[in-house]
Amino acid sequence: MKTSSRMVGPVRVRPQIINGTETGKWFVDVPASLTSNGRRKRKLFDNEKTAMVAAKSLRQCIDPVTGVVVVKPDRSGLKIDEAVVLWAEDEQQRVLTLKKKAATLKIELYKLKPVVCFFAGQPLASISSKDLVAYQAHRLASGKAPASINSELGALNAVFGWAVRNKHLSAAPACERVPEPPIRSIVPTPEEVVRILAALPLKYRPIVRFLAETGCRKGEAQNLTWDCVDEVNGLVYIESRDGWTPKTQSSERSIPLNEALLDEIRKLPKLGPYVFPGAAPDKPIGAFRRPWKKAVADAIIMRRGRPVHIPVKSLRKAHATWQAERGVAESVLQGLMGHAKGSRMTRKFYVQVTDEAKRAAVIQLPTANTTIKK
Repeated sequence: MKTSSRMVGPVRVRPQIINGTETGKWFVDVPASLTSNGRRKRKLFDNEKTAMVAAKSLRQCIDPVTGVVVVKPDRSGLKIDEAVVLWAEDEQQRVLTLKKKAATLKIELYKLKPVVCFFAGQPLASISSKDLVAYQAHRLASGKAPASINSELGALNAVFGWAVRNKHLSAAPACERVPEPPIRSIVPTPEEVVRILAALPLKYRPIVRFLAETGCRKGEAQNLTWDCVDEVNGLVYIESRDGWTPKTQSSERSIPLNEALLDEIRKLPKLGPYVFPGAAPDKPIGAFRRPWKKAVADAIIMRRGRPVHIPVKSLRKAHATWQAERGVAESVLQGLMGHAKGSRMTRKFYVQVTDEAKRAAVIQLPTANTTIKK
């Protein structure tokens, strides 16, 4: 059954039909009486929803005196909530074509919730740099951390970029980031990690050792299956499979294991598909925050004379730092960490400058053997 066209004011929205079959795309027809040159115009859109949004926007551009459509790209009637919905639909297509992770889209939509709430009902084109600064001030006043505010506006910038590419805006408003206080990462030494391992329950020691000695992400270790372990050549492969994918394309890689770690992995029972299984053999090991926190406390990791807590994710930074201090080439380290070649991520966020490294760089002038006579 053919879908009927519909009118949005004087503008008609109708399906594209080729050889009697609807293609799924939709036209927006503007009658000759509304155009400046007296000729009928039409534009094709990917789906009905996008066409309807464009038609509604176009209706708002009709000059009340002349009755002619005056198109002003920066005054699109597309409201922010509508823009987020349409952007999310396009991003979902990227998820389906493996260009983006579903979890990433979910997080971005969560970040956009307070933004949409603040600018509720406001046309996307009317949001200025001044409005974005007002949003920052509002979120700071509500106690939100600068990093969170910058992250929220980063998600909004993705929507602005989509709007520019799809001709809803001519340009996106700029806004200076809220300054973020520097975060001092606590990188444990190899000796401190050994103490934490000794304080952990036996069931968690293999995965924690694996994280420290390979630099893998926790999710990569939790989802590691036996078919991705080459016990002969001492390699593990981080690669996509049904139901799970690594963080990025560069995350798919092979990682060599030292002989001691390989022996420990060989001794693990193969009761299911996962190298580090949970309570059920067919499920991966879950979160172990409580036993980890207790083990760190029992290991008594001190900084400036006070015990400190070290999160599990610090093991990845620790591994990168240890490798850099050993003189491992950055290109090799990027391959081990699963970072893109030439990425600044490795040096900027993962390799930390430890107090030990600074101490090794201390310079002392030689002591003079003679006194200079005046």
